[in-house]
Amino acid sequence: MERDPILFAWRAAPGRHAAAIGLALGVGGPLCALALLCLRDLIGVLTRDDGGALPFLRVVLPLPGDRPDFVLAAGWSLDPLQLELAGFVGLALIALALAGLAWGVGYLCFSAQSRAAARLREVASSAILGAPVGARDEARSLAHLVGDALSRIDGLLAVGLLVPAMTLGSILLALLMAALAAPRLVPAVAVGLLGVGLAHALILGRSRVRTNLRRTESAAAERILVDLVRRMPAVRVHGAAAYERARLRGKMLASRGAFARAEKRLAYARAPAIALAVLLPAILLGSALWRGAGGGAPPAAIVEPGALVAAASAFAVAALMIAASLRFWFVREGVRPIFEEITRARRGLEGRRLRPGAQSVPVPRQGDLVASGVGAYDSTTGERLLGVDLRLAMPAHVAVTGGRGSGSRVLAAVLAGQVEPTAGSVTYDGHDLRSFDPSERARRIAFAAGEAILMEGSLRQNILYGTDPEGTPDEADLVEILRLTGLDALAYTRGLVGKVDPAAEPDLARAIVAARHAVRDALEADQAERLVEPFDPARYNHQATVGENILFGEPVGTAFAQANLARHPYLRAVLEAEDLTRPLSEIGLQVARSTIEIFADLPNDHPLFDAFSLFPAAERGYFEDLVARQTEASGWRRGPAGQRDRERLIGLSLRYSETRHRFGLIDADFEARLVEARRSFSRMLPQKFRPKVEFYDPGRLNAAASLEENLLFGRIAYGEAGAEPRVRALVRRVLAEQGLERSVYRLGLDSRVEPATAGSGASLGEGAIGPRERVAIDLARSLVRRPDIAVVAILLDERKPEDFRERLERLRAAREGRGLIVCLPDTADLRDLPPFDAVIAVERNTVVPADAVIAEAVPA
Repeated sequence: MERDPILFAWRAAPGRHAAAIGLALGVGGPLCALALLCLRDLIGVLTRDDGGALPFLRVVLPLPGDRPDFVLAAGWSLDPLQLELAGFVGLALIALALAGLAWGVGYLCFSAQSRAAARLREVASSAILGAPVGARDEARSLAHLVGDALSRIDGLLAVGLLVPAMTLGSILLALLMAALAAPRLVPAVAVGLLGVGLAHALILGRSRVRTNLRRTESAAAERILVDLVRRMPAVRVHGAAAYERARLRGKMLASRGAFARAEKRLAYARAPAIALAVLLPAILLGSALWRGAGGGAPPAAIVEPGALVAAASAFAVAALMIAASLRFWFVREGVRPIFEEITRARRGLEGRRLRPGAQSVPVPRQGDLVASGVGAYDSTTGERLLGVDLRLAMPAHVAVTGGRGSGSRVLAAVLAGQVEPTAGSVTYDGHDLRSFDPSERARRIAFAAGEAILMEGSLRQNILYGTDPEGTPDEADLVEILRLTGLDALAYTRGLVGKVDPAAEPDLARAIVAARHAVRDALEADQAERLVEPFDPARYNHQATVGENILFGEPVGTAFAQANLARHPYLRAVLEAEDLTRPLSEIGLQVARSTIEIFADLPNDHPLFDAFSLFPAAERGYFEDLVARQTEASGWRRGPAGQRDRERLIGLSLRYSETRHRFGLIDADFEARLVEARRSFSRMLPQKFRPKVEFYDPGRLNAAASLEENLLFGRIAYGEAGAEPRVRALVRRVLAEQGLERSVYRLGLDSRVEPATAGSGASLGEGAIGPRERVAIDLARSLVRRPDIAVVAILLDERKPEDFRERLERLRAAREGRGLIVCLPDTADLRDLPPFDAVIAVERNTVVPADAVIAEAVPA
């Protein structure tokens, strides 16, 4: 990789950069020269008061002495009116042509920048993907460097080559226009451009120093003020405000001194630039007015005003291009050290690989897995391994015993090739594990180490992560792997809470509606119909909240979501029309009062408060204040404050369920009023809000409701002992009878996964996967590839011996005839398990004789 960003940009897309430079100079240069000539001739019309013919686009290079002028282009002779028309039409056409040219050159430049950025990402990703296991820190450093480089490039990869080329072209154009006006103007233009470049370079250099100091000073000020906020309790207690003020003043003055000096140097640098802005036009004009030194020599020719204006315009364009070129030069100087660091980091990662020829060895199907004098260290777990010598004939089923920290997990990782030995070597069929292609080795020797690192996508994509598309198992085999790893319950549960789009899957939607009636019949046959209260448009559902009863459907989007329902203007209008605003405010006030009384002795972070309170702990103080000043639902505060109080109380009442909370606030008459409000809500709902609610309909599928809610078409009775497991078992039986169980698994596998919670310690939200499920996903990833050897460093449910034995037996049955190396949990007893082909006992970071662990086992 090139250390210079400009050279890197050229190597990424040389053809596009060459085309952009060729168009800009080969087409744009002549167009600019033509525009300046049109401008020159139009100004020449102003200085002529006779009606004679004038030259148009005549290009003549004056020569010194008595030699005749050199005619480059004869041009045309036109009368003033014709010349004005031709000049303005020419300028208009040139402007359109330059606009089109700018579009084409811009497209070439920015597509070249995209290629360069993609190449930089590709270089980094290739180095990271090919990095050895122990180079995690170096790979992370490379990723940060690439991100820093891409954030600071500032168009350098796009026009870093074009701008210097255009600068050179504009300088040549300025010198040419000066020579066409009068040869004596050429030295003045050249010196002027040199002065502009030097002045601008000085300003940019000192501006860069000042900007860096400004960033340093800002960061220091932030740290000082944040530290002051941290010490504020001590400041208040000890009355140390004056001391802190003096201390802060001293620190600020110390950091301000360097910045003030940088600003002073920048001001000194700007002084010559201001002087040049005044002197350069004077120098150019003086050179034009100077006609000779006398002594009998003929005076120099008079400089035409139009030619002088054209030369001055070309000089201004060249000065702007010099400024732009210098700015990109300083951007390059700032980014170049990062590119050098990227190059060094990439070479460092590549230097830790084996020679390319050693990676071409195919992974054998079987052979001896031999460890000779192996020592290893796992930086992730902190475990190490010393002096390991063993030989395993594969395929075989091997047990590795040893408690946590003994080194058994490191041994498994070493045998799978996921941790490189720091001493000795591991060979398979006589070939060093490091000589195999890492991707092929990972597919053929799978390793399940613990919690899977999840990726954004579906559960299916996470399970099939790393699987060859041609080797993807069918749905039945995938479900078997789910059952083997214990993920079947997760996939089935996620499938039940998944949603079905009737437009995309009309057959499945009809089958679910048919299964809905089958579920109701099964509940009646099992005498369990009381366990599910169905959705009836004419009846109040006691298992739903007040808001859910009024809505009688599932919200689509956030407009009618529970958090926004109380503040929605249409719902408030319905409540006013049904005279329910005051009753619901009273219910909300009573709910707030009762909740405060019940949880008065519990802290905000108590789990019971989060489980049963109708308002979050963060709003507890607000409702306590509201209850203290609002004894009844009347006499509200004026203005927005009173509106907010009523809105909050109505929100509480809409989240209230008599069956769940049992405050005795809703009777049969009030239920009837709420059902009437339901009818008004659906009847008067404006057309623009109809897509925001998917109403319950016994004859069709609700696309916004979960699969389970569509099957039950109701809510499971709250408070009935064993209601949920009994109902769900019945639903599962009906789905199996209707042939829909496979669809449930499919919906579960297609459900989205939240990767951010994996290993972050954050609370599990919707779409999140727990630690035990991530362990199962890692095992499923290894098994779904059908590897020749599966190395399992941790098994599921090791805290449940019976389930563990059953799971291990199923795993060994699935791996019959193939290699399996499994680390047994601490609670496992080898005497209670079927015999393994070999047993490896690891204690105190080394392998010990297996006879010391169990006499019946075959030692390795």
